[in-house]
Amino acid sequence: MLVYRRALVVGVALVSVGVVLPAVAHAQRVVYINLDQTVLTNANGQDPTTNSYTSNGFTPGTIDGWNLPEDDRAELMHWFKEAGVPFDIVFVDERPANGTYDMLVFGSEADNAELFDLGCSASIGLADCDDGNGPNIGFMFYGCISEAQQADMRRVAFYGLSGLGFGWGLENVSASGEVMGSYTLSGLEFGQECTPISGTSMCTHVGCAAAQQNSSADLDARIGARVDDGPPVVTITSPADHTVVQSEVTVDATVEDAFGGVAVELEIVEVAQVLADDVPPYRWDLAGVPDGTWTIRVTATDADANVTMQEIVICVGVDDCGEGAGSEGTSTGDAVDDSTGGGQESTTDGGESSSGAAESSDGSGSADDGGIDPTGTPLTTGALGGGAAETGCGCTSGHPTATGALAGLLLVLRRRRRQPASAPASSASPSSSSPA
Repeated sequence: MLVYRRALVVGVALVSVGVVLPAVAHAQRVVYINLDQTVLTNANGQDPTTNSYTSNGFTPGTIDGWNLPEDDRAELMHWFKEAGVPFDIVFVDERPANGTYDMLVFGSEADNAELFDLGCSASIGLADCDDGNGPNIGFMFYGCISEAQQADMRRVAFYGLSGLGFGWGLENVSASGEVMGSYTLSGLEFGQECTPISGTSMCTHVGCAAAQQNSSADLDARIGARVDDGPPVVTITSPADHTVVQSEVTVDATVEDAFGGVAVELEIVEVAQVLADDVPPYRWDLAGVPDGTWTIRVTATDADANVTMQEIVICVGVDDCGEGAGSEGTSTGDAVDDSTGGGQESTTDGGESSSGAAESSDGSGSADDGGIDPTGTPLTTGALGGGAAETGCGCTSGHPTATGALAGLLLVLRRRRRQPASAPASSASPSSSSPA
């Protein structure tokens, strides 16, 4: 008899051949997000390291993967990490060289029919109650969702997490706004209270009555809570330190951290103007930058409050910008950041930086002790949105900080990534059946 968990469009959990006894919790679960073409077998049971997957209803073969643009890949990884913030789950987009790991593979509608022939479901995974098998392969079939949904990396991550969730012993639930339920824009997280199972429950769940599931409690018990991995790594990739640029310049940066929950912002140090970018790729288009020498600082704060900064200097309206210092600093936390981007890295502690600028009584920087003095065209009220500028000073005093200054012309963020199409508040609630 074929027994499987099916959800309308959302996901299918298949039952493995044979009986597997529950295993102990797996600390630091590594998940390989595999977007490449992969030949799947059933030779070694459940073993992502050898691309082996075994269940009733599965036919070994090739899954084509998904040729996503680089920016979309970066954003997709971001959403996986965001959903996994509370847990010791590390998402990677390259196959680990050693050790065990879960794997999520991606395929088309044709792949879905060839591998399972169960009807086109976006998410498929092994129904591994109590995470008894340990590492498993989950499936995300992008060909089973609309083109508009395919463009929404947040929604794609939701379906992918559902496929992985089956392998962690989770089941579909009758709820919206949480993984294993129905999708909402504000619900890319695992549920935190006991919720009714959608259909007939096959597993027992931590701290809940029969036929109910608290997804977060299950993951805490089976995988464990996030462990601080030290500070993020920040690299300003463009422009190079001490570069002569035009009044319009794009700043690109990369931020590396094993977990989600990372806040990233750019600051023009001399005028204390700050602009956040919450989703990679981290990119800021600066428009109408006056002539002068400017310090660009990118700061990343991770979910454990570790902070890393990197600074570069750019020059507008001059012939020579000097040479980059190329020095390295430290980050808050236990680790020393060794980012390389041609600029200077600094430590932050209680709002102070190692860039050498003194702090005034109102918290703004001063040029009296190593600050950068803009030259040429002074920064005016019209350009910055408030406060009179003084030629030959640090140009921070008297200017509004953070969002108050963003109404001006100096900082402009123009999103280049593809915007997801609008979607209804939630998708159809999952349902299940057990046909003979």
